[in-house]
Amino acid sequence: MYLRAYSPADRSACIGIFRSNVPRFFRDHELAGYLEFIDGSGCPYFVVRSDARIVACGGFGLRPGSDAADLCWGMVDREQQGKRIGRFLLLARLHAIVTTTHARYVRLGTSQLTDGFFRRHGFQIQTRKSDGFAAGLDEVEMRMELTTANRAAIERAMLEPDPLG
Repeated sequence: MYLRAYSPADRSACIGIFRSNVPRFFRDHELAGYLEFIDGSGCPYFVVRSDARIVACGGFGLRPGSDAADLCWGMVDREQQGKRIGRFLLLARLHAIVTTTHARYVRLGTSQLTDGFFRRHGFQIQTRKSDGFAAGLDEVEMRMELTTANRAAIERAMLEPDPLG
């Protein structure tokens, strides 16, 4: 399993990953926003390959004039969930933020279905809006301070012989 930069040739695989997560984690109407992001945001976006196929994707963006980095459109193919691929993708994006930016904290928007995953990795809930994304899908804003301790933990995790272990 490895991470590499997204290329336009990955578009259909990423759409497939998105669709595999509808309706549980995303709604059909969000596809247009996702395509707009991957087709033209210019933000760092990555794919995770395993056994010659793309199994996950996600990126991050920086807000001009802000100390924040935002995790964007992270997802794992529905059939591949539960195999720690999401952890690998999250750690790789956090490592990229820590090593290539001056961000002091990382933000993300997620739902009540995945906020526990992010809490286990050091994020804290800032706000929660019932049905904020769609009926039955709350909008949960989360944040991780990039303290010295958090930066060191990210670095250590990336140095593990098997970051999925």
